Amino acid sequence: MTKVSCVIVNYNTKYFPRMCLEHLEKSKCGFDFEIIFVDNASHDESLEFLEKAYKDGKIKLIKSNKNLGFGGGNNLGAKNAEGKYILIMNPDIFVEPDTLQKMVDYMEKHQDTGVLGPKLIYYNGTVQDSCRRHMNYLTLIAKRTFLKKIPPFKGMYEKYVMNDADYTQTREVDLLVGACFMIPRKVYEQVGGFDERYFLFMEDFDLCREIHKKGHKIVYFPETQVLHYHKRLSQGSVLRLLTKKVFWIHNHSALKYFWKWRKG
Repeated sequence: MTKVSCVIVNYNTKYFPRMCLEHLEKSKCGFDFEIIFVDNASHDESLEFLEKAYKDGKIKLIKSNKNLGFGGGNNLGAKNAEGKYILIMNPDIFVEPDTLQKMVDYMEKHQDTGVLGPKLIYYNGTVQDSCRRHMNYLTLIAKRTFLKKIPPFKGMYEKYVMNDADYTQTREVDLLVGACFMIPRKVYEQVGGFDERYFLFMEDFDLCREIHKKGHKIVYFPETQVLHYHKRLSQGSVLRLLTKKVFWIHNHSALKYFWKWRKG
């Protein structure tokens, strides 16, 4: 029986799928796992690599004729998954050899866990603030601008990203960043997967809330870590930020999120 289905959505991510797959292939675990790539209509070198990896029998490849977004792509992959657990991963995530085994071991021992997220490490060696507390719209604005350095926004921001937390300790949290986390497939199906009304951003927090609403725990698990080659959206000046298309996509998703959970 397949224990884990690694679901990875790709859209023009160049060489990252190759590196992601290479690290997964080095996994040392006592169970079978599958690797599912969902391609969201890419037109760069990543698609050529994935087609070859599929022909070589290394992966399952699902090709969409349009960009379904992060949630839609992952839902498509999950529908084709056979594993007891689904590991949602970005293509710029590189697992350690023990990552899958340690995460499954924890899940098997703590069956009230609905989402399990490992420690994320940036390429420069710093720890990513991947677990969060519930926030409001102003908190997100502060995170993306200079306001996070000015009271009272500084306190709101630091509370949201859990600057006071010990990132060496396993703990229950409100929200987890969706770059890499594991969910029991039955729980994923129970909530209907990601809400596809979000094209990109906030769908990971939304899923955590839906799963928690069903009585499952959201757990940060630093006993294993993964490398995350990720550029922070908040880098640069405010003017530069406001000219980025991705910023406005994030803002649009945030408005949907706060409207949906306004009574939460």
